[in-house]
Amino acid sequence: MAAAGMILQLSIGSIYAYSVWIKPIEVLNGWDAHQLKLAFSLAICFLGFTAAFMGKFVQKIGPKKAGLLGAIFFGVGLAGAGFASSIGSLPLFYVTYGVISGIGLGFGYITPVSVVVKWFPDKPGLGSGLVIMSFAAGSILASQIITPLTNTVGVSNSFYSLAVVYALLIVFASLYLEAPAVSSSNVKDYHSGGSHVPINELLTDVKFYALWLMLFLNTTCGIALIAVAAPMAKDVIHISETAAIAFVGIIGLFNGLGRLVWSSISDRAGRWNTYLIFFAVGAVCFILLTQTSNAYLFQTLVFVIISCYGGAFATMPAFIKDIYGAEKLGPVFGYVLIAWSVAAFAGPWLISLTTNYSSIFFLFAALLSLAAIMAVLLKSKLKPVALN
Repeated sequence: MAAAGMILQLSIGSIYAYSVWIKPIEVLNGWDAHQLKLAFSLAICFLGFTAAFMGKFVQKIGPKKAGLLGAIFFGVGLAGAGFASSIGSLPLFYVTYGVISGIGLGFGYITPVSVVVKWFPDKPGLGSGLVIMSFAAGSILASQIITPLTNTVGVSNSFYSLAVVYALLIVFASLYLEAPAVSSSNVKDYHSGGSHVPINELLTDVKFYALWLMLFLNTTCGIALIAVAAPMAKDVIHISETAAIAFVGIIGLFNGLGRLVWSSISDRAGRWNTYLIFFAVGAVCFILLTQTSNAYLFQTLVFVIISCYGGAFATMPAFIKDIYGAEKLGPVFGYVLIAWSVAAFAGPWLISLTTNYSSIFFLFAALLSLAAIMAVLLKSKLKPVALN
């Protein structure tokens, strides 16, 4: 079951290698990096909103059908992006890669997480880490495939090829997904993905706001680096195009390892302590980034930040399970993922405001310090539910 969830996440995780697409698309159509970044932000935005507002529908149809919908939307979105590139239509590229594939990402992201975590009742951090780690691993694989593929068959044909491959992988994985057998009194909740939680109920709950803000602040800082990883590395530490592509791949590796390692640590250290580590370590690393021009140190600091970024995603489902219970994990996680949608615009927008990266790094250090203070102040209000 974990393997099925991992294969599904591996496929949709290719979105995190998006910065590698930028140069070949620029060469083909002349669209600049600032124009192309909007497609990435739209995709993450629609991921979050789909996960949140289609949650009840996903519960109704079950994980298999939800996964199949993810395959259709994600595959059609990638294929549409290829067509948009071939005719030079930037608006169509936004609609296909940004909106349509983003909807597929939403169906594909939350479905395996909410199912697989239930197979690890004693170690939910490990369960969510295994699945969400694969989302980052997908970016490693894609970052190494995209450039040679575009050089061989062109941009449009690369999109078409990957659309078919990823859609098939998602279909095969989805057909295997199934919630664990439970007592008859709970079987409805487990097999439908969890109890429905009205949004108005969460909007009056300080616990929800705390989780949302913690994920938002951490994601804003991390996703900004991911969105401009290749061009930033070339501008700041003056590495070659080949080295920049390798840099993006290693970022994906640390994103994935961080998701597995940190979420597993949280099973022992606790979710609160783990999140405080994310904020403290991230703030220190961003400050150090402003003081170094050494290529190896710069890249190492970015890798550490990204490991915490990935770890926060993987730890969040277990955090929600601790607070709200397993039966409400799916819908609450969907609403919390709206933070990812907002951060997908906030992070890339902030880092594009100036070519002086040091000022932005200081800002991100301040945001993470604020998150740490907020977490300490709200910790007493976020006590785990008593589970039967």
